[in-house]
Amino acid sequence: MKLTKLFIFCLSSLLFSICVQAQEVNVKGKVNDENGMAIPGVTILIKGTSKGTTSDLDGNYQIKAASSGTLVFSYLGYTSVTEPINGRTSINVKLQTESQSLQEVVINVGYGTQKMKNSTNAVSKVKSDAFEDRPIVSVAQAIQGNAAGVNVVQTSGKPGASFDVRIRGLSSINSENSPLYVVDGIQTKDISGLNTEDIVDLSILKDATATAIYGVNGSTGVVIITTKKGKSNKNDFQFSSYLGLSKSVSNVDVLNLTDYKSLITEINPSYLTTANDAKYTGINTNWQDEILKTGIDQNYNLSYAGGTEKVKFYGALGYQMVDGVINPSKYNRFSGKINVNASLTPWLKTDVNMNIIQSDGSYISDNNSVGQGGAVMSALVTPAFLPTWGSQLNVRETNADGSYKDGYKDGQYAENPYQSGWENPVSLLSRLNTTAVNRYLSSVSFDVNILHNLVWKPMLSLDWTKSDNVQFVDPYTNVWGRNGDNNPTSDKGRGSNTVENNKNWNFENTLNYVLKFDNSDLNLLGGMSMQKNNYTKEANSGTGFPVEQTSYDINAAKNQSFENRENEVRSLSYFGRAIYTIKNKYILNGVFRESGASQLSKDNKWGFFPAVSGAWIISNEDFLKNTPSISELKLRGGWGKTGNLSGLPAYSSFDLNYTNPLTNVTTLDQIGNPDLKWETTTDINLGLDLGLFKNRIKFTADIYKKNTKDLLQIIYFPGFSKPYYYNAGEIENKGLELSLNTINLTGDFKWNTNFNISFNDNQVVKLGLLKKLPFQNLTSVGESVILLTEGSALGSFYGYKVDKVDPTTGTLLYKDINGDGNITPDDRTNIGNPNPNFTFGLSNDFSYKAFSLDVLITGSEGGDIFNASRMDLTLMNNYNNQSTEVLNRWTTPGQITDVPKANDASALHVSDRFVEDGSYVRLKAVTLGYQFKLEKWRLNSLKLYVTGQNLYTITNYKGFDPEVGAFNNATGIGQGIDLGTYPQVKTFVFGLKANF
Repeated sequence: MKLTKLFIFCLSSLLFSICVQAQEVNVKGKVNDENGMAIPGVTILIKGTSKGTTSDLDGNYQIKAASSGTLVFSYLGYTSVTEPINGRTSINVKLQTESQSLQEVVINVGYGTQKMKNSTNAVSKVKSDAFEDRPIVSVAQAIQGNAAGVNVVQTSGKPGASFDVRIRGLSSINSENSPLYVVDGIQTKDISGLNTEDIVDLSILKDATATAIYGVNGSTGVVIITTKKGKSNKNDFQFSSYLGLSKSVSNVDVLNLTDYKSLITEINPSYLTTANDAKYTGINTNWQDEILKTGIDQNYNLSYAGGTEKVKFYGALGYQMVDGVINPSKYNRFSGKINVNASLTPWLKTDVNMNIIQSDGSYISDNNSVGQGGAVMSALVTPAFLPTWGSQLNVRETNADGSYKDGYKDGQYAENPYQSGWENPVSLLSRLNTTAVNRYLSSVSFDVNILHNLVWKPMLSLDWTKSDNVQFVDPYTNVWGRNGDNNPTSDKGRGSNTVENNKNWNFENTLNYVLKFDNSDLNLLGGMSMQKNNYTKEANSGTGFPVEQTSYDINAAKNQSFENRENEVRSLSYFGRAIYTIKNKYILNGVFRESGASQLSKDNKWGFFPAVSGAWIISNEDFLKNTPSISELKLRGGWGKTGNLSGLPAYSSFDLNYTNPLTNVTTLDQIGNPDLKWETTTDINLGLDLGLFKNRIKFTADIYKKNTKDLLQIIYFPGFSKPYYYNAGEIENKGLELSLNTINLTGDFKWNTNFNISFNDNQVVKLGLLKKLPFQNLTSVGESVILLTEGSALGSFYGYKVDKVDPTTGTLLYKDINGDGNITPDDRTNIGNPNPNFTFGLSNDFSYKAFSLDVLITGSEGGDIFNASRMDLTLMNNYNNQSTEVLNRWTTPGQITDVPKANDASALHVSDRFVEDGSYVRLKAVTLGYQFKLEKWRLNSLKLYVTGQNLYTITNYKGFDPEVGAFNNATGIGQGIDLGTYPQVKTFVFGLKANF
């Protein structure tokens, strides 16, 4: 009986197995888009299991599944399709592109991409259509006003000038505060020269849970840039060009010649004697008119995107020329780009990127004082009675040999008669200062499908920059070149040549594994990175050139000096990330990066930077899933750590000796600190994402707090030329970011609005060893304008607070802050905060049939500016010309005014008298365009447009422009100090864009 039961059981099992096998079918098919083009890489899953496959390069797939099962086809940017098998062996599928209001926004998250709706991090995305028709030369300009939490300030209006980009405030004293840029996987801190015409979009990673994957480089934020690539079975050509004119946005009113002479009579009557010399009779030079002119912008770009199913190619050439509003400032850039994506085999793909950038610029000195400093301040303070050329003097007596008694020869600039060697503004601008830059950014990577859903990606990248700067002051025409630095015995003429090479190598390997289950999926990433930076500098300088020398040649110099330097920094990192999604409702994200740096000693070499975050997609819960008005509702939160060493020189942890080549004596030149370690930033972020009415209204809010500890600080010890580095102190940033994007109207007339606003509060929590750190000494008064103190904002201004101008004496009086009855340096206090309370951007995009109108408004509230230009223009203590503000100076007893008397020694101090509100609202850009369709001309489209940039600014600031960047300080601490800054420009461009 038992044997019979066993036989029946075995037979039943066999029959069941045969029956099951008979129900399993081999399904084949092809996946196309709505245009019939094959889509490779589509994920095909058997519903309710983790079993699946992907379509090949031709869109074909094959999978074994139960005849009663269901297949789910999904691909990024397309609407998923569910197909019951029902015994079929051939199933072809057509995927539809998601509509604009419903389409998934895809962001770069570092070593991969992710749907925005599944992100647990604080990330902003800027698409190229937000800036493509504007006359911009920098990626930073593309970001300005378009992303919450990112403050972009143009440091100067001169062509090719850099930008200060700050993501969620300043977090370091001596390390860089600028973000890391990742261009198609190539990591760099310098984004200058990249052609914005090649950009598709930018993803801005703001919190530590997003940036921790970059570890040591991520503490100041990350901007991931995606550039254009080739297209399958297409041949798309595009040509674009624009021509523009630029003018300075404003001038500064200074005294006319009559008022100037009245002023110097009060300061020193001998000054008037000089100004009234007969040789200056009839001369009245407007120096701002002499140096300012109309600038010209030109831009030309040609690109091709095409290829086959297996090989895609993108190539582009670009040329840009910006002729500044001050001679001889100019910037030229040539760019070339090649991108090749090739599927070598069904399991092997390669991606090759090459960017070549060549630029050259003629630069002038700005953001500096007078004398041998800034050209802008020189134009403001140089007396109007002085001519440009010595030959323009009114009375010129000759010697017996025919030479002029005034000493000028033909073709020589006139000098300031009050101080030998001081140039007039045009003479100062005649100095040669050119920089040629050759840059090569390239990468090659492979995608190797080792197993199903397991991809190995090795990548090698190089960022190589070579810059060649030449400066020359000729010994004949130029005042400083003739007379030396206020020293008539010095050799005439001076020049220098500095060649710098900076090579950044990065070799990375990543493994990415995706596991999909019935109600969840797991995305795993692991990798390692080896980076090497090699820096070399070769410089020479000379003085004492032949009088006929017009260009720099070190071999022609009487006195020569040389310098050679080489530094190398290496790092090694290991990183990983795990993203676990449950039921498309709950998302957990864990990240880490462990980095070792050669700058640190072995005990502190390694830093570990973890981050965790999570999100709850409430709109996918059953109680909200069928609510038609709510498209998306998500809560996010995260915590993470990042590191920073960017301000630490290569050998700061070690003692360095110096051997004098003349005496052969070796001395200790640097005291190393073996206890140096990483600056560490800890970040907490909470966020809300809300989409309404099929995402026609999208709202995002983020609140954050980040603390940076173990700040890198420096101190100079007597007898040592190099500083001693140590870790101490803490800086805190906390803030709120809000973004609102709306699709207001659809149909023939379309209207979209994007608004963002960012609040950030910055505070120095601790300083450590030194409780007060002064920065930015102003030579005109010999005092520092910045003092770092605990409890104040980073970069806060420091000085005296003005009480009033004494009506009886005209003397400037200050407030007795410490109450001791005397005005002493101890009465100096915090007088201003350069960090804005909030910044915002508002864009409105309108279109009606073929017409389009795009308007961008940017602004900032708060953010004090120390108007050092105004200080130099109101001191009234020497022969410099002054601003019209001094017309209100005290002159008679009993007069009530806020401008002290001339030659008031008490006014020669840093005070809140020169601190101004830097708030502004600016009509940043307006673009009006018309789109033609000219198929009969073999053009797919032709767009003509006109753009105005920096059109109108509402501000109470009295200087050239309220958009003031960091003053002579790469870390950004010196922000908000305006001392002869090159003025911003108002630009109008006319452009076209043709696709064929």
